[in-house]
Amino acid sequence: MIPDDLSTLPTTPKEAKQVGSNIYFTGRSCKHGHITYRYTYDKICSTCAKLKSKLAATVKGGNARRWAAKTPEQLQGIYAKRKGYYYRTHEDRLLEKKKSYGKLKAISGWLESRRLKVNQYRLMHGRPIEKTNPLVKKKYRMSDKGRISSTVNDAKRRSAQLKRTPTWLTENDRWMIEQAYELSVLRTKLFGFSWHVDHVIPLQGKYVSGLHVPTNLQVIPATENLRKANKHLPA
Repeated sequence: MIPDDLSTLPTTPKEAKQVGSNIYFTGRSCKHGHITYRYTYDKICSTCAKLKSKLAATVKGGNARRWAAKTPEQLQGIYAKRKGYYYRTHEDRLLEKKKSYGKLKAISGWLESRRLKVNQYRLMHGRPIEKTNPLVKKKYRMSDKGRISSTVNDAKRRSAQLKRTPTWLTENDRWMIEQAYELSVLRTKLFGFSWHVDHVIPLQGKYVSGLHVPTNLQVIPATENLRKANKHLPA
């Protein structure tokens, strides 16, 4: 709604936006000499906007008027010409792209057949091939994602161990904890396979959590520790 008294309108676009209006009035003339309100979206006065709209409806208005004057047959010929122009000018590149897409499709088909075989193996044996393949495991560990995952898991384990180490441990208790870790290193050298220091009641168990104290430690083979994970297996 345009008020009769333009002096009641905001004087700048910023003030108009603050009050929720799309017009403002500066009191000064535009570059064409019109003294009237202006629009906030393009800062053009209303008189210039009306003249611009009328000019677009004339023959001198530009492309809009010229396109509107064409017949459907003329437009169809123009569209057909433009459609063939791109293919003619890029024919070699498009053919090469088509060939590469065929190769990619063949590779995708092979991957899909392999995926079906892997799924069939999973149904028969219950374990996927990739997870039991040491080469795949090593490749994952050496990747950026594997390194980040390993770092995060180590940090979580150290944090859990610190939180569950009581302050009332004596010097003898701390010495016994150190002896457990030294024993795991010694057994690894003697037997030729890895041994771990395991918490009988896990530090991050789902239903129960133990403490990092000597009476909760045991030295067992690494395979048994990894199989046990965070489960509590009461005797």
